[in-house]
Amino acid sequence: MNGSGDDSEKPDTPEKKQRDLTKSTIGHFLWMFAGSGAEAVLKVIVLLVLARLLTPAEFGIVGAALTIVNLAEITVRVGVAPSIVQTKTLTRDHIGTGLSVTIFVSFVIAAIVYLSAESIERLYRMAGLVPFIEVFAALFIIKGAGLVSEALLQRNLRFRQIATIRLFGYGLGSALVSITLAWQGFGAWSLVIGQLVHQSIMTISYVYLARDKLTIGFKWSTFKSMFQFGFGVTLTQFGSYVSQNADFFIVGRYLGAEALGYYTRAYLLLQQAAMLVGRVGDEVLFPTLASVQDDRKRLQRALNQALSLVAMTQVPATALLVVMAPEIVLVLMGPQWDVAIAPFQILIAVLFFRTAYKFIGSILRAAGRVYIMAIWQWTYAVGVMAGAYFGQDYGLSGVSIGVSGAVIVCYFLGVVLVYTVVGVQTRSSLIRLFVYFVMAIAMAAILVAARAGLQNLGLGNLAILMLLSTGFVATYAGLMLATPRLFGNEGEVFRNQILKRLSRKGRSKKG
Repeated sequence: MNGSGDDSEKPDTPEKKQRDLTKSTIGHFLWMFAGSGAEAVLKVIVLLVLARLLTPAEFGIVGAALTIVNLAEITVRVGVAPSIVQTKTLTRDHIGTGLSVTIFVSFVIAAIVYLSAESIERLYRMAGLVPFIEVFAALFIIKGAGLVSEALLQRNLRFRQIATIRLFGYGLGSALVSITLAWQGFGAWSLVIGQLVHQSIMTISYVYLARDKLTIGFKWSTFKSMFQFGFGVTLTQFGSYVSQNADFFIVGRYLGAEALGYYTRAYLLLQQAAMLVGRVGDEVLFPTLASVQDDRKRLQRALNQALSLVAMTQVPATALLVVMAPEIVLVLMGPQWDVAIAPFQILIAVLFFRTAYKFIGSILRAAGRVYIMAIWQWTYAVGVMAGAYFGQDYGLSGVSIGVSGAVIVCYFLGVVLVYTVVGVQTRSSLIRLFVYFVMAIAMAAILVAARAGLQNLGLGNLAILMLLSTGFVATYAGLMLATPRLFGNEGEVFRNQILKRLSRKGRSKKG
């Protein structure tokens, strides 16, 4: 009879599939979280060193060149990589066509950027930009050669290898090479060469790991089917590019290279916190959710759990980062970078919204709503452009306020979209967000009082930063253990996954 009580005979029930999906997703997330966490720590260390070897103007001119690199990189992708991850049945035609198109477009874009270097310099009103853009043109070819291989690794959920490659590439390239060259007096070129080495290591590694599945070829019908999905993704990525780089362009053009140097360093600190969860979660969630794109209930459950986990980890932490911003900037970069404190405080204050909007994007992509996602992303881009342009009259703080406002609007617009277009509501995660927001306000008040008390005792910036950071982590961990109900289901899931991995590690050591 079908009513047997033996659970082993019903391995494919919806409940079991949901448990397996949750377990798999969080497992991959933690691997990428650990790898990106190590990379983020390494980037902060590199920033600590390079901020003392290079000037804000040198950071600014390389930052201006990188905005062009990021734009051309999106064009190189042509939406091919997301198509390989998203397509339900992947064939050799998909891989061969994707690889051929990506490599061809890479060379074309590299040539266009190289020949446009002088025009770009005039647009930025930044003398000396031409040689940096010309050299950076090589990045498109290097990056393009590894895009399909990286997509294949993501599709096969090989996130452990991806995390390792990124960490190793950054450690050897942007860390070791850039610091060594900066120490030898190469100035801004140390950042450029470090970027080239970093990307080369990642591309070679991706290609090596995916070598058995790579093939060259071209089939028009396959290209059309990939392009139909990929073009929508590319439109979204262009919108994402504008939203992430419009403020850099406006600061560089109207406030100058030195101001751009301060702003990009403040933004780099913000990025480490946002990337730690946002980019990792997006990369893990997209291939996972693409496999259940027709099941709205599972999409809804996964999105709410992801947003609640982000709120649990980032909203209270934002209180610490905002209050301790002066100590963070001065300890990591030195007193000559004090101008970056206010922009960092303003930008980091909306950390949750900057991170969580990527999860909204994962749902829209996984559900195949790429053109709706493109409209949403371009709305965000327009908001960033307007906020940065009108804010620049009030300096870096004005730009930061304008950009942060656009981030908040983008998130709540995305919440409305996934409900009206995909049928996925986020009510439970919004309730959890409110809980953590209240918690963050209380923690911020305590931190402000504690910081003032330590300053009255005459302690230095490093001592205050270490004491309050350690106290914050200990208090938050203690709250999770003493009042588990406060952290809801997301706290239980997070604790169980962490404890499970610690117990496995303990057993392996004993064995």
